[in-house]
Amino acid sequence: MAIIKSQVFGGSLIGVYLVANNSFILYPSLLLKEIISKFKTVFEVPLFPLTINNSNLLGVYTASNKYGIIVPYITKDDEIEKLRSHLNGKCEIGVLNSIDNAFGNLIVCNDKGAIISSLLKDFKNEIEDVLNVETEIFEFAKTYLSGSISLANNQGCLVHPLANDDEIEEVTSVLKVSETDVSTINRGIPYLKAGAIVNDKSGIFGADSTGPEMMRLTTVLKL
Repeated sequence: MAIIKSQVFGGSLIGVYLVANNSFILYPSLLLKEIISKFKTVFEVPLFPLTINNSNLLGVYTASNKYGIIVPYITKDDEIEKLRSHLNGKCEIGVLNSIDNAFGNLIVCNDKGAIISSLLKDFKNEIEDVLNVETEIFEFAKTYLSGSISLANNQGCLVHPLANDDEIEEVTSVLKVSETDVSTINRGIPYLKAGAIVNDKSGIFGADSTGPEMMRLTTVLKL
């Protein structure tokens, strides 16, 4: 089990560029070798390079758990083939033909459940099939960006500070975690997904995250 604070591409938006779950980690192909080597010491699961439509924004475009990964229709054929080669049949790959394709911002999921934005209501069954978990359409903290305002693993979930008690209870129920709490990351930023990548054993958090933020985040996620 390992936890570090770091930067990518000169900033603390770790979760914008990288993807983590209990099966694999995805990182941008342009990431420096020194950074990749450092990140490999944190996680016990394999790390794979990828782009989505030649973009480094893997965390924005994808949502995943150990069972599957959702990618947008703009993903190029060679990128799908590379992803298929990396995963070697161990995870389902779902290509969603949705105009709203920033799936990392619209979906929060773990290996037990998924919460999706109303913008993806027509794709609920598809998402459920790929991720192999109960999936609910639910928006909270006065925004439709369910994914960007959350950070979850199978043990806990952090959400935007504007989430109320009823919303927190619903998130806890759908994701089947032992605890959900409010938090910020990177010195007061409420968009938690952008600031970190985590699975059940390890995490990389934005370098700007404060001591109190790290304490809350790691306590709820049990890292």
